[in-house]
Amino acid sequence: MKKTRLESDYDALLGEISKLSSLTVEAYQNTLNALKTLDVEIALQIIKSDQNIDDLQEEIQEEATILIVRQQPVASDLRKILMIMRLANEYERIADYTKNLAEYIILIKQNESIEHYQKNVDKLVKMLEIVINMLKLVIEGLRTEDKTKVKEAADMDKQVDEIYQELLASLITHIQVVDGKVFGTAYAILINKYIERAGDHVTNIAEEVLYALKGRRYHLN
Repeated sequence: MKKTRLESDYDALLGEISKLSSLTVEAYQNTLNALKTLDVEIALQIIKSDQNIDDLQEEIQEEATILIVRQQPVASDLRKILMIMRLANEYERIADYTKNLAEYIILIKQNESIEHYQKNVDKLVKMLEIVINMLKLVIEGLRTEDKTKVKEAADMDKQVDEIYQELLASLITHIQVVDGKVFGTAYAILINKYIERAGDHVTNIAEEVLYALKGRRYHLN
């Protein structure tokens, strides 16, 4: 059966949001490498690449707005297009955190705070790996309209929160400032927080997808 113009245009938007998701996952995988290695060159590339994500987010918003004006969709069709617009905003925010993380990685290396940072890096890496898996799972759930996968992605945020709380409690007891320099523990606290926020935003994406697919709101946080 031939698709309507609205269906074809929505599929094109879905392709764009999938591309935005892929760019975000790539940014987080690069951030994971930078966390492990404290490679300043990788961190600088992460910061530079963020503009590509910002540009695509703006493009998606514009295309979705034009689609609504031209096609005047209603009910479930309108929900899906509005979902795409909200997801574009969420991905842009999530990707922004990689820029923040990259900046802290550079500061750790510049301030020679490596020893204090490395004591906590394994847990930070674990959190980031979970967030990457959440990102992959939620977009797969959207593409296939598999609500179970979408919920599974949101449920994984509990693991991120548990590590975050455990690590934060440990970090705040060891924070040090010597000769006006903030040691790696302080930067680890900030990195810990940004990764936790990223997990929350992936959960927001899951909520938006479920609303578009099922027509009712879920509160998964």
